[in-house]
Amino acid sequence: MRVRNAGSQRHRAATVRRGVAALLIPMLILGGCASGEPPPFPSPAAAAYQADLESCRSAVAAARTANTAEGFFTGALIGAAHGAVAGAHSGDADVGAIVGASVGAVVGFFQGLHWSRGASVSACMQSRGYRRI
Repeated sequence: MRVRNAGSQRHRAATVRRGVAALLIPMLILGGCASGEPPPFPSPAAAAYQADLESCRSAVAAARTANTAEGFFTGALIGAAHGAVAGAHSGDADVGAIVGASVGAVVGFFQGLHWSRGASVSACMQSRGYRRI
């Protein structure tokens, strides 16, 4: 029966760790240099594109905020109504309305985050005549 040397196993593990670090560290360094935005172009067309892009981004952000607020208040109203009805069976309609409004507001808030209703930056840019590549 052959006995393995524990020292060689530790040496192999250290070698693997060094190899992973040698690959991972340069990837992280290079990944930090990557940017999601294109370099600035000093042309009038690029300035107009950037202005349109910022306008579309702000319009979409405003629509998303409105959808979130609408979801919040709608959820609170529906939750309060359902909570009041459920609480009325036990004699505590006001407590049921408060709990229902709280739960409904949270659910409506997160539901409102997912309502896009056609508001996207790409749709806005297409409406201004830009093609999607």
